[in-house]
Amino acid sequence: MKSIRQSKVFRLSLAFILLLLLTSCNNIVAVSSSIPAVPTSPTEQTSGLPPNAVTTLNSLEKLDDYPFYVMHYYGAYDYPQTGSTWPERIDFACSLFAALGESEDKTYGRNFDWSISPALLVFTDPPDGFASVSMVDLEFLGFRPEDSTNLTSLPLEERSALLSAPSMPFDGMNEYGLTIGMAALPGDYQDHAAYDPNKPTIGSIGIIRQILDHARDVDDAVKFFEHYNIDFNGGPLIHYLLADPGGKAVVVEFYQGEMILLPNEVAWHMATNHFRCIAEGDGGCVRYRTISERLAEEDGHLDPESAMQLLSEVKQEMTQWSAVYDMTNGEIDVALGGNFDTVYSFQLDLLQP
Repeated sequence: MKSIRQSKVFRLSLAFILLLLLTSCNNIVAVSSSIPAVPTSPTEQTSGLPPNAVTTLNSLEKLDDYPFYVMHYYGAYDYPQTGSTWPERIDFACSLFAALGESEDKTYGRNFDWSISPALLVFTDPPDGFASVSMVDLEFLGFRPEDSTNLTSLPLEERSALLSAPSMPFDGMNEYGLTIGMAALPGDYQDHAAYDPNKPTIGSIGIIRQILDHARDVDDAVKFFEHYNIDFNGGPLIHYLLADPGGKAVVVEFYQGEMILLPNEVAWHMATNHFRCIAEGDGGCVRYRTISERLAEEDGHLDPESAMQLLSEVKQEMTQWSAVYDMTNGEIDVALGGNFDTVYSFQLDLLQP
């Protein structure tokens, strides 16, 4: 059943109010506004789209020339059951960490390092699930970088692929503060993916959507991984880092046909792009070592600003976005393309578990 909310989860609309707050290091752009109503103009050309779809597509707002967009999704959506077709990519270098030592600011940081692509932050609030916010690589929805500089100027029917955005979350947080992200791994997924003919199958990104919509904490999320076969067809093998505001975190990996759970043993956890289940030490990854040393120095205490600073230290030339999720207070901070001079800040209303 859907949880009762005292206030709406997302605060974004067509008429964004951008408040520019100058700090010593960054421009913090706080984004907020009221919720748009369903368009009622009889002259608007909607190509037969239902009202929720029209409202969803009209909520699209461009915030940055990277480009970076924000949209909030109205109503229900489908859950893809199969793997996704990934654009070709030879190298990858994502970084993920959960800093769980601070009671007031349990943070989750992630660099998404991939090919140049437009980015979307999407807010969802499905009738049968939890509200959440997630980052989407729009190239996976068919929007090439060169064609995505001004999607807001397109007619609604040419934006309609955005209605599939909830199906492609690469990282995100739900209203219980549960946060999840993924990172690619080397090797052939066919050598490692677990398969049970008695279980349903879901795509490697689709499982993230199921968890954001239906899991309250890490323990809940693990049950979803246990319930499904994960289909990595069409893309690389990936592993997942999950964390919740209760201080639990786990890395979920698939190795030699088995699902392996690696829970945190200290007040932090992390993952980059190597198997942790067989790694020795930092696995030879400089990014992993940098993150590990910083979290150990701080005993897992990183506020959002410090978490973003750490992401800046492990960024790559191909860093597409850097996101910090405050699992305690519901703040989401996003920097684009390795540019940490401007950070966009959003808010998700959290519920108590």
